[in-house]
Amino acid sequence: MKVLLINAPSVHAAVTTADWDTTAEDIGAFPPIGLSYLAGYLQKYTDHQVSILDSLALRMDAHQIEKHIRKVQPDLVGVTAFTPTFYDVLQVCKLAKKSRPDCLVCLGGSHVDTFTEETMSHPEVDFCVHGEGEVIFAELLQTIEKGTPLAEVKGISFKQDGQLVSTGQPGYHKDLNALPPPAFNLLPLDRYKSAIGTGATVGVIASSRGCPYHCTYCNRPYQTYRQYSVERIMQEMRFHYQRSTREFLFFDDMFNITPRRVIEISQAINANFPDIIWSFRGRVDQITEEMVQVAMNSGLRQILFGVEAGSDEDLKAIRKNITTQQVIKAIAICKKMGLETSTNWIIGLPTHKSRQDIIDLLKFAIKAGTDYAQFNILIPYIETPIFAEGVAKGILPADFWPLYVRHPRPNVLIPIWEENLTREELSQLLKTCYRRFYLQPNKVLKQVLSVRTPSHFVTKFKGMLTILGFGGLDQKKRNKELSAAERRS
Repeated sequence: MKVLLINAPSVHAAVTTADWDTTAEDIGAFPPIGLSYLAGYLQKYTDHQVSILDSLALRMDAHQIEKHIRKVQPDLVGVTAFTPTFYDVLQVCKLAKKSRPDCLVCLGGSHVDTFTEETMSHPEVDFCVHGEGEVIFAELLQTIEKGTPLAEVKGISFKQDGQLVSTGQPGYHKDLNALPPPAFNLLPLDRYKSAIGTGATVGVIASSRGCPYHCTYCNRPYQTYRQYSVERIMQEMRFHYQRSTREFLFFDDMFNITPRRVIEISQAINANFPDIIWSFRGRVDQITEEMVQVAMNSGLRQILFGVEAGSDEDLKAIRKNITTQQVIKAIAICKKMGLETSTNWIIGLPTHKSRQDIIDLLKFAIKAGTDYAQFNILIPYIETPIFAEGVAKGILPADFWPLYVRHPRPNVLIPIWEENLTREELSQLLKTCYRRFYLQPNKVLKQVLSVRTPSHFVTKFKGMLTILGFGGLDQKKRNKELSAAERRS
């Protein structure tokens, strides 16, 4: 079978505010790792012809996507589904059926686990693959090819005689090292860059899967945490290194699950790739001077911390399991040793009773001394404690997400926590946070001095336009172009 895996655009994503948009071009673009692992498994264990179209990174419109599907003529199209971008995902499914009516369409991702019935209600969707899909997807393809009963494949959903059939939730891969490496060779690797990096192509690596923590805003808690071996991580890095990549990002949230783990990986990096620079996403409560020193000796240049809240009360309320003192200490250690830090923050939490609460969060972010900060309005995802609390209080509608998936609309406004602050107030506070943080004289100077190439300047400049509130102008123009392309198709 000829299989085409597609990473859908996100230009019509559901949003928390209508006048504050960012695009992949503003903030950088990263590869669809999940699709890469699917393709890698198919390449090693099956005879299927598999290719990947990253239409998001390539900034393709509907006409271009349709043209590519017609060129490939796939027997099956697989698409990763994310709930906020489901409108775009469904448009890709429709393009697949229009371009090749006989092709089958399969969706995967955590979205289909939550919204199986709603997703399968669309005639363009033939299958859903649940959980970690490498083995299941391969079994589904084999079953389709042989014509054997679909019900024998555990972990899928399909339609039979007009009825939805689900064969149960599969387990997780216990041994990640048994999986083949991701098929990064099928991706446009030169497109993956970070706006807060050096501007060079970035090799993105996952060192683990799952998360042992239970944050109240996360819709994927309680996942069994598993690690790739250090040797396996070096194998994936070597693929990029041999293609002249010298900047890497570990994209999983739990890279520094323990300082010892970071030290082991750092020592291996130093032995194998002594001339690279790299960053990781991690927690503030697992930072030590020894760990940072060893990691920096192997090229570590930045840590991205998920802090989210600016007071101990708020951190406790969202079950983050960290303290403000740990935040201050971790950033201070990094600053002392010359290591950059980036932090994520959430505004519009249930504990934000007034404008001053968010200004206090901003002041804490500035006080902490982080080099970069990303602020976001809380998205109350279904199946999270925050969502359940909001529904119980009558603050959030219980049926928004299921209705949205059944009838997706472009750029729909997501219900947010407006018990104390309105959407308009939160939107203005979001702009205030970005402007006050990044228009500090030392931050402006740092960005100017960090520019290395003309393309890096363009990325930085577009990011600055977004911070000043003009990023949405380019996005609205892009949406009009894509809508026109969809009408043409």
